Amino acid sequence: MSDITRQTNSPLGIGKRTYERGIWGLVGIGCLGLLAGIVFGQQLIGTATYLVAVWAAVLAAVSLPYISDAKLSDERDEQLHNHASGLTIGIAFMVGISIIPAVYVLDAGNYITISATAWGAIFLFSALGLLYGACYTVVSRRA
Repeated sequence: MSDITRQTNSPLGIGKRTYERGIWGLVGIGCLGLLAGIVFGQQLIGTATYLVAVWAAVLAAVSLPYISDAKLSDERDEQLHNHASGLTIGIAFMVGISIIPAVYVLDAGNYITISATAWGAIFLFSALGLLYGACYTVVSRRA
């Protein structure tokens, strides 16, 4: 690492580690609020706590990079994110491609019946594939 310190315009005095802890702290508070609401039979309050905390985390995650000049992510973070995203999509598609056609054949042969929930999962999986394809197309054409 370089010993040179760069002066940044950070009106909140926030660095990368503080930024990450704050975001994950808000998400953790939301999850604990939701869990407490379920445990104590106050699902509405728990859900409201969860939503407010997660929305605050999303708002902070989106707005802080514009407020601060501090480098909140670097090339390594972006490379890790891209690798993890690609691996997740790849695994999901390999599992889906290996299972969904077999389910269709078993349903057509009256060996199983595809429930409404399973149809919802198949449609959701298909929508994810279409969304990924659309995003990939947009990104590849802009590059």
